[in-house]
Formats: sequence, structure tokens, C-alpha cells
Amino acid sequence: MSTEPKTVAQYTAIGGATVTIAEQSGFIDIDIPTEHAVRCNGCDATHLEDWGFDVWHDEFGTGPQPHFDSTGEHSLPAARAWAQEHADTCRALPTA
Repeated sequence: MSTEPKTVAQYTAIGGATVTIAEQSGFIDIDIPTEHAVRCNGCDATHLEDWGFDVWHDEFGTGPQPHFDSTGEHSLPAARAWAQEHADTCRALPTA
């Protein structure tokens, strides 16, 4: 990925692990965030919420993106819900 993930939120699981939501680019050549990635550092469970970026839409993603949630605000509630549900049930201990 071209950009470093930016942490948006973290949840503590009942086992002590951390479930992290981060904004990241889901594409190698795209330097803007295009998805929320959720990861548990205890059991390594992951979940992605795509923002609707279409790399094939127009000139390999450089043109207008009519269905792209450029701030991720519409996919964040789903990412938060998944992270919260996972944190409520994961009993894994944090890995190093």
C-alpha cells in the first residue's frame, strides 16, 4: 500500500487484545485512503469496509468517482460495529 494506515479507533477485547480500525489505501498506486481495515492483535481476525473507490472507473482511478465515499464516513459505522462485536467476544490474548 502506498500510504501508512491511520488509526481511527481502538477497542479492548475481553481477553485483553486490541481491535484496531485504520484508514488505508486498498491499492498499490493510490495514495489516498479507500477503505477501513479492522484487525484484532489477539486472534488476527480482520474485516474490510470498502469506500467504493473504483480503480477502473475513469483513467485508472484518476477521474471522477461518483460512488466513492472520500472521507469514509458512511462505512465507518459498519467498521465500528464489527470491531465492537468482535471485542465483546474475543478471548484471545495480545500477540507480540
